[in-house]
Amino acid sequence: MSAATMYAALRRLSIPVVTTAEAAAALRTSASAASRGLRTLEKQGLVRRLRHGLWILTDQPLDPRAIATELTRPFPAYISFQSALAARGAIDQIPREISVASLAKPRRIETRLATFVIHRLPPALFGGFVESDGVALATVEKALFDYFYVAAASGRARARLPELDLPASFPRNQLESWIARVRSARLRTRVRAAIARALEHAEYEDARSRQGQSPAGTRALRATRTRRSRTG
Repeated sequence: MSAATMYAALRRLSIPVVTTAEAAAALRTSASAASRGLRTLEKQGLVRRLRHGLWILTDQPLDPRAIATELTRPFPAYISFQSALAARGAIDQIPREISVASLAKPRRIETRLATFVIHRLPPALFGGFVESDGVALATVEKALFDYFYVAAASGRARARLPELDLPASFPRNQLESWIARVRSARLRTRVRAAIARALEHAEYEDARSRQGQSPAGTRALRATRTRRSRTG
C-alpha cells in the first residue's frame, strides 16, 4: 500500500488522533505493518507521533488539552485543577503541566505536545466541566473542588493555590454540592476547610470594581502595601 493511499484511508477516520491498533484495523493490516507505515508517513511530515502507539493525523495546530481523553481511553477525562483555573482566569500562574481529572489510574504522561498529570476521581465526583472546541474544561468551582479534594485525599491537606480572582457571582452553592458528595465525613471536613481558607483570601470582582481596580492593579497595590509594611 502506498503512503498516499494509507494516509487517505486514515484521514477518512475523521479523528485527530489514532492508535497504532486503530490504524491497523482501518488499513486491514497487522499492527507491525501499520506501525511501519505510520513511521513512513511521519518522515514525510503527514503524521506526528504523540507518544508510543499514538499518532496525530491532523496537519492543523492542535490544542494539547484536546488530546487528554485520548490518553485516558477508555476512561473519560477533562482538564481541571490549576490548568482549568488558569484557563478560566482564576489564577495568573500558567502551569507547565496539564492537570487532568479522570476515572483512569493516576499517572504522569509525557508526550511531544505536553506533559499530562492524570488524577483519579471516584465516579460520584466526576463531572462539572463544559466542552468547547474539543476541550473539556472544568468550571472554576469544580476545578477548586478537584484540587482540594485530591490534595486532602493524598494527605496534603495544607496544599495552597496562588491567590484566586473570582467573579462576584461565584457559585458557592455549587461548590458545596460537590463537597457534600464526598463519602468520608473526615475527608469532607478537610476539603471544606481548605476551600474556605482559599476563598477567604480570594479577590472578588465586585470588590475590585468598587475600588476601580483591575485584577493586576489590585495585586500591584497589595504588593506595594506589603513591601511598605515590611520596611516600615
